[in-house]
Amino acid sequence: MQSTENLIKEENISSSFHASPHFAFYRISQTGMPVYTNQTFLRMLGFNSFDELIRVYEYEESFRENFSADKYQQHFLKINNTEGVESRWKNKHGRAVYVVEYVQKCYDIVDGSVYYDCIAEDVTEKKIVDELISDVIGRDYAIIKALPDVLFILSDDGKFTDVKTGNNSEFPISPSFIIGKNVWDIFPHLIAEQLHQSVKEAYLTGQLRTYDFKMQQHNTEKHYEARIVKSHKNEVLMLLRDVTNQKQNETQILKIAEDLKQINDTKDKFVSIIAHDVRTPIVALIGYAEILSNDIEELQKAEIKEFASSIVDISKQTIGLLTNLLEWSRLQTGRIEFHPTTVNAFNIAENTLALLTSNAEQKNISIVNKLGKETTVFADENMMQSIFNNLVTNAIKFTNKNGQIVVTSSRLQDMVRFSVKDNGVGMDEAQKAMLFEMNKSFTTPGTTNEKGSGLGMILCKDFIEKHGGEIWVESNSGFGSEFFFTIPAAVKENNNSTSK
Repeated sequence: MQSTENLIKEENISSSFHASPHFAFYRISQTGMPVYTNQTFLRMLGFNSFDELIRVYEYEESFRENFSADKYQQHFLKINNTEGVESRWKNKHGRAVYVVEYVQKCYDIVDGSVYYDCIAEDVTEKKIVDELISDVIGRDYAIIKALPDVLFILSDDGKFTDVKTGNNSEFPISPSFIIGKNVWDIFPHLIAEQLHQSVKEAYLTGQLRTYDFKMQQHNTEKHYEARIVKSHKNEVLMLLRDVTNQKQNETQILKIAEDLKQINDTKDKFVSIIAHDVRTPIVALIGYAEILSNDIEELQKAEIKEFASSIVDISKQTIGLLTNLLEWSRLQTGRIEFHPTTVNAFNIAENTLALLTSNAEQKNISIVNKLGKETTVFADENMMQSIFNNLVTNAIKFTNKNGQIVVTSSRLQDMVRFSVKDNGVGMDEAQKAMLFEMNKSFTTPGTTNEKGSGLGMILCKDFIEKHGGEIWVESNSGFGSEFFFTIPAAVKENNNSTSK
């Protein structure tokens, strides 16, 4: 169990649901066996430790009820599905605990085993109330006192005949005012229309009806849930509950679930790059090195030079990839330092172009720096260097021999807009749509079959957004590309210090 727990921690799963007092987080195997939980899940089931939970689980096979890997799989197949999966556990004392789970399938990066990461909300009380109101015949209304609800009793013509409130209810309208009124007298018109329709349907069909709505209360927007059912006395009962906190929790759960998906996408991208984009050039290096090592006596000088040149080229590409990979990994895990200062963008661009000159000369590509020499921005110098390096490297990669790359800038209020323009192969709309998305990132060979990971543009986007800027591209297939990005201008920069 310990190795799996460590694996989860290494995946940088956000501490917001590891330690959250509101949401249970747990990972289960395809058999429904927990392999990791947070403290909230243990408290929800009444256990003091993970080891205690496992001991009870292994002893009592029915401890995890209503589990089905197929149910999860069907859930994943639903397009744009944001609903949770309702499941039932048993607590330490054998009582049912109902939860709504938001599930993400994941894989062990070592052996490929399938697991399910679940963020869950305890809805046991909600289930109890559902059962109560569905079986309200013969029940004593005194139970309402123990619940944070308001129970409205309506006649068959839709008028309120009685109101019973729980000890913890905070409904803003006095019960004495409500009796004898109809729904239009109490609720805003649109809400009253829906409530009246639900009351009518419940009365005619005898079936439970529910209606969620929002209403202003003391300058605060409150969410309410109304559950409406016909009683045996030809009355209609409407149980109203304030579910504001529940709705906020659901929103947070969905955000956490999306964050978890992004984390898994990031992990998968990272593993993919390591497995393919780093391994491939290293294999090629070994191949060239073995040829030189084994056959150097038989090789011509020109052949030796060719193989050595290939080793140099592959090594440069691999170093660039590893540099991007390291910077991106540090940024994702919050370990990269961000120290913006007033820096000269012209000098940074010049340094970048000097480093990439040899790459451009191999394809006889000219690179022109048209930035004003006094163009200054408020930025992290290392990140700016990386942004220019990735954009210009990308332009070289997709520009044909004898092409041209131009770097310019212009002032836009409190930002400086930079441009890196080439006259290369360009992109179609589908390629542009995938360019900056982690879960859609792609890579294609350059005009002389240069390799890449698709990570450079992701890194640029992250660095630029770290500065509060934006990045976008204008491109058409066969007509080159122009990448734009914005960075905050230095405070004392003159409006005319940048050139177009």
